[in-house]
Amino acid sequence: MSRGRGVIGVMGAMPEEIDALVPMVEGAEVVERAGRRFVRGRVGRREVMVVFSRWGKVAAASTATELIVGHGVERIVFSGVAGALRDEVDIGDVVVARRLFQHDLDASPFFRPMEVPLLGVTGIEADQGMAGELERVAGRFVEDGGAERVWRTAGGRAGGVRMPRVLLGDVASGDRVIASAGDRMAVAGRVPTALCVEMEGAAVGQVCFEHGVPFACVRMISDGADEGVEESLGAVLGGVAGAYTAGIVGGWLRS
Repeated sequence: MSRGRGVIGVMGAMPEEIDALVPMVEGAEVVERAGRRFVRGRVGRREVMVVFSRWGKVAAASTATELIVGHGVERIVFSGVAGALRDEVDIGDVVVARRLFQHDLDASPFFRPMEVPLLGVTGIEADQGMAGELERVAGRFVEDGGAERVWRTAGGRAGGVRMPRVLLGDVASGDRVIASAGDRMAVAGRVPTALCVEMEGAAVGQVCFEHGVPFACVRMISDGADEGVEESLGAVLGGVAGAYTAGIVGGWLRS
């Protein structure tokens, strides 16, 4: 199938991560395929396809493949929440991925830990142009008070005492919810450059790498990847995560 002209795929692992973006899609058409609901239309001057991928690396990789092969998208952006791996990264901060690592991938002794077999890479690099544009839009979203307005509406940030920051850095992905201080330390030890941890980004990045499709990933810090993850994440999913996606990814699409 030939690719649609300039179509951008936007993915989120949970409906709450993209629910505020879907109403921004003009002339929306819905296609149900492979157990997914793909919403296609326009945001500003850009043609988009928005989809809820479900949790985890396999579900996300399957969805990304369907976007590329089945619907012909030319770029993919993943937007959602993540847990902080460093103390200086706070709830409400935004991480735009520079590289993405599968922290639970280990095919040693045949390959290095986290090296993707037969690809010869450990960290999948996000598209620099897309990442730079998203970083700038996220910066404006924060500087213009968009993030703080979202949190005020939601009743405030648990643990967040300063203005949210936008960070460009590495991301760890794996098929586990990191929900203890010990597990957080273990992941941080395996990927010492990572700012946050999530469950899909590196897998989508690998699919895009193999298909030659530019890819970017934006993560809002929802929790500390520790014992408080359930409470923190629950608060963030109540309107905050989707509003960040609408403000940042939606703002980028309209730019």
